[in-house]
Amino acid sequence: MSLLTSYRWAWQQTWLGMGRDCGLFVLACALSALALSIPLFITSIFYGLSEPIRALPTQVEITVFIDKGVKAETLSQAIEKLPGITGTLVISKDKAFADLNTSLGIKQTKKINNPLPDIIIATVSSQAKSVEVEKIAAQIEKLKGTDMVAFESTWQEKLNALTTAANLGIACLGVVVLSLVILVLAAAIRMTTLSGKNELRALFLFGATPTFAIRPYAWRGMLLMSAASLIAIGITKIGLILLSKAVMTAASLYGVTVPLSLPPLNLCLSFIAIAGITGGLVASLAARDSWRKVH
Repeated sequence: MSLLTSYRWAWQQTWLGMGRDCGLFVLACALSALALSIPLFITSIFYGLSEPIRALPTQVEITVFIDKGVKAETLSQAIEKLPGITGTLVISKDKAFADLNTSLGIKQTKKINNPLPDIIIATVSSQAKSVEVEKIAAQIEKLKGTDMVAFESTWQEKLNALTTAANLGIACLGVVVLSLVILVLAAAIRMTTLSGKNELRALFLFGATPTFAIRPYAWRGMLLMSAASLIAIGITKIGLILLSKAVMTAASLYGVTVPLSLPPLNLCLSFIAIAGITGGLVASLAARDSWRKVH
């Protein structure tokens, strides 16, 4: 039998088997879709909720107060030349005073002397440790025209520690959920594979090779998981639509935006491809196990 004829027969048997065990195939597809929707939905939620956190700047900033009569631009250029500084921002005393009044809710109705000096915000490299930040601040403080400096660097280490702990917790949860999903998927795929023992026994008696006999079941598992992944994406999309309004309302109270959406198209396509390959692999292993038992 030619390879093309073998593939044509396998393709026909794949669809015939799905039609013969239609109810079992639909049940397995539904179970697989629900199982796949769990990690997809959780991932989408976590990714959306973490958007405001990812948008926050994680670099330490050193506030430099300038002596009166010193040009802020000149000192700013000197600071930018220091190692470890990625950029500077000059804030005039008028703007600083206006921002301070706004933050305190004060509305000026008459002219008041501005006691603030010009300010330079120096951004430190994100790779710098607390000790390095302190050394950079000491260098800035020695520059001519610097009155004083203010900074806080310990929060970065605390944030890194919390991020590491959170990632570890999410990873542990992911392993548990993934293990549950794999067990459900394996059981669902085996339901559609073990029903063909008689067919495998007949193929064995006719002298078929294991690859020839197993191929329709592998393709059936691939189609099953591909269809289940598409349904899982649809379930996740519906869940995100139902949840997005409540999340947006809560986020607006804190002045942030939390977008809840599916992963990008390329990731969704990769999700479908991985699910299909996994389904074909699990189905082929289940069919091979059945093939050994009919010997």
